[in-house]
Amino acid sequence: MSVVSTPAVLLRSFNYSETSRVLKLYTKDLGLVSVMAKGIRRGGARGQGCPDTFSRGELTAYVRPTRDLQTFKEFAVEEAGTALGKDVLRFAGASVLAEIVLLHAGSDASSEIFERLTDALRRIEAEPKAGIVGAVLAEAWLLVATLGYEPQIDLCVHCGRALGTEEVSRFDFSAGGVRCSDCAFDHSGPLVGPGARKQLAALLQGTAPEVLGKPRAHLRLLHDFVAYHISGSSPLKAFRVFGALAGFDE
Repeated sequence: MSVVSTPAVLLRSFNYSETSRVLKLYTKDLGLVSVMAKGIRRGGARGQGCPDTFSRGELTAYVRPTRDLQTFKEFAVEEAGTALGKDVLRFAGASVLAEIVLLHAGSDASSEIFERLTDALRRIEAEPKAGIVGAVLAEAWLLVATLGYEPQIDLCVHCGRALGTEEVSRFDFSAGGVRCSDCAFDHSGPLVGPGARKQLAALLQGTAPEVLGKPRAHLRLLHDFVAYHISGSSPLKAFRVFGALAGFDE
């Protein structure tokens, strides 16, 4: 067993006993890690209470590679994520990103994923209220791309032809992108018009369009893409909550 300190962000926690909690964090040097924080519910872990979800800072833990659950030593909070905790829509948007990471990321460390996630949380914290939905969609697509699943939207995934600027296409989840109009006639994926494809291209670059057309359809496309490629077709709860809070619930 060794003592390891690493930059980390707290993604989820739950009670284990009357005094302890299990914390799930994504770390820069250990990847996704779960730690048992004994006594933290009564301030017994070096006198500190449990940090808030989405807090960023320095995790110190006793690590044994053969264990799935490590032992918490301390967490020095550097960014408390207070704005996320005070706004349910921001918190739900951050939860969408956390769910993607929790579903995909393992113990293999990735500084790129860590930086992408923490930058995304900072953006959602600072974004004006009217821009939260666009910011969450943009950051979620950037995170998906960082994980290695960026969709192809400029060339047809079936024949390789470049799509015309006014061409209506269909999304092919299994192929990871869009089909041109010639290859879409026998495919049942969602229609993606030229306007939606242009907005999707902006989101994939991290830019939220000033006016986001059909945001519910954009969220559904993101959800279904993540479900197909990352969650094993399981519905993602955080997406449903975020959609409902944003007013997209059907």
